[in-house]
Amino acid sequence: MIAMLMMFAGLAVATKPMPPAKPSASQMALYKAMKVRDPVPNCEALSALSEDIANDFVWLVDNIQRPPWVGVRAAQCVLMSHAEAKAELIEAWMTDPLKMGVAILALGHLDELPEPLAARLAKAALSGHLADKAGRRLQDSVHPSIQDLILKRPSPEPPPVSE
Repeated sequence: MIAMLMMFAGLAVATKPMPPAKPSASQMALYKAMKVRDPVPNCEALSALSEDIANDFVWLVDNIQRPPWVGVRAAQCVLMSHAEAKAELIEAWMTDPLKMGVAILALGHLDELPEPLAARLAKAALSGHLADKAGRRLQDSVHPSIQDLILKRPSPEPPPVSE
């Protein structure tokens, strides 16, 4: 009986959610600047608030849930100002089901990124859980290499015909 109680006590500790990450001073300053609804803060102007702006934007994406536009704005700043430096992370967003929102946001910005990076991200999106959404969103891409990816993509199987 005591062994059973100890086991359940251990499970209670193991299933306890992790406390939220504590923001640094620069992350808190960015949060305060970005939580304002209007006017939308400029990513370049926000860089004065942090010595490691790209990683602080990523921290906001990963840790801030309210208000929701803070994480979205931070993701936009990563995409538009730090895409080359954070290419691996953005590629991971494209394949992570828990990051679907930022992955869809990234799909919308691919035409604004350098073509090699845009093609790399499109390929990741087309090979993961976003394949159908990505295929529809990328059909009109300005990048020829993304157009090629779409054309070479296998067509989805038609549903079986019932008799």
